[in-house]
Amino acid sequence: MKVLVLSGRFGMGHEMAANAICEQFRKLDKDTEIVKKDLLEELYPHISKLIFGGFRLMVEHCHGIYNFIYKMSGKMKVEMQPRGAAIYKKLKKILEKEQPDVIVCTHPMCVKAIASYKEKTGLSTPLVTCITDISMHPEWKADQTDLYLAPTREIKEHLICEGTKAENILVTGIPVRQQFLNMDRKHLENEKEVRRVLVMGGGLGLMPDLRRLLGKLHSMQSVQTIVITGKNHKMYEEWVNRYEDVKVLGYTENISKYMRWADLVITKAGGITLFEILHSQVPLFVIHPFLEQEMNNARYAVEKGFAKVVWGKHEDYISELEKLLNDRKLLKQMDENVRHARKEMIDVSLDKAVEIMEERMTA
Repeated sequence: MKVLVLSGRFGMGHEMAANAICEQFRKLDKDTEIVKKDLLEELYPHISKLIFGGFRLMVEHCHGIYNFIYKMSGKMKVEMQPRGAAIYKKLKKILEKEQPDVIVCTHPMCVKAIASYKEKTGLSTPLVTCITDISMHPEWKADQTDLYLAPTREIKEHLICEGTKAENILVTGIPVRQQFLNMDRKHLENEKEVRRVLVMGGGLGLMPDLRRLLGKLHSMQSVQTIVITGKNHKMYEEWVNRYEDVKVLGYTENISKYMRWADLVITKAGGITLFEILHSQVPLFVIHPFLEQEMNNARYAVEKGFAKVVWGKHEDYISELEKLLNDRKLLKQMDENVRHARKEMIDVSLDKAVEIMEERMTA
């Protein structure tokens, strides 16, 4: 069996979901051949870096424009998909070279491109759409999709209302890597009085004001902090060894280790991060979410009771964080809520979903 996984580097969530699916296929059957491609780089090799750079610039500095485009494209149901003879020719070349038994897409652009190609050419290769947002946007919907991996039951119900058969939708959550699965967070008895805080910046390196944040965490008694700066080397150099009770790390692959260690994670509410939080069974603290998808994710986490969100830009998140860390009863309740939410939100485990995919493709 050969699997072609298509994604795009618009933030890290789509890529991480693609990696998680690849990991699961390899775990299920070592003989499965897996090819993962960034479809944008394949279709637009000479300008893909400019496109990714423009996207990052918009997210970091012009998020109001990004949010407007996202909301309007949803209301107007604008189909933003690669089309044209040149694009179809490149897709044909890729598919004839790889000859996959199944195509899995973790970015809506990839979904639309393959769906359009299937419609035009009559391609029979099954298309699996892995939705990596917990709020439904029409960009994910394609009649040529044979199987959806949906992040929540609410998304499944939305797809059913749009005409998709229930048996073609698996509620898997957003796929996370193997390191986050089957985790059990157990703290040592003699360390229960210590509150552990993990600070992360998200896939695009967007961090809160560390000067105020780390200063406050350092000043609080019985609080230990780990900061993961990722590939932001300047930030790492600025804060490493600044405080004895604050450990600063650069890029690390083993994020699950630190989530398992933590009693509270401060980070952006990206879709993949939300499900890493759920699998790690740790409460979440979100500071001033501003991207439309992140705001939707944050609202969902608040509804499920495992996140505290400071919404307003002028609202003092430092005092809210201090209040939460000093409220052991609330922290315990959030801890219980995240465990409950994990069970409630996922109907089919990723390994079972991959088994179902293999069964359908070989039937």
